[in-house]
Amino acid sequence: MSIISVRNLVVEYGGRRVLDGLNQEIEAGETMVLLGGSGAGKTTLLRNLLGLECPQSGSVVVKGVDITRCSPTELKRVRPSILKSWSLMNLPPASTRLWRRNWTSSFFF
Repeated sequence: MSIISVRNLVVEYGGRRVLDGLNQEIEAGETMVLLGGSGAGKTTLLRNLLGLECPQSGSVVVKGVDITRCSPTELKRVRPSILKSWSLMNLPPASTRLWRRNWTSSFFF
């Protein structure tokens, strides 16, 4: 069973499609790396996995909970099990490029 299931995820900003029908399954114990240039959608995907943004369409199911459709109460309950390094999401703007570049590697599912 997949611990993370992303199906047909579509995210747009101001009419620009950043994620276009993304599909991905991640199994327990599997390692996934998000790699891409600026504006490729890496942070957008992570923000959708955490329920910080709502996609235009598609679903994100983490540990059996559809993050795109759960209530704020459910999301608050589920989010700590999704992300163990929550403080890294709130890095101050003055953080070094090294930290900004590497904070995505601190997400554990």
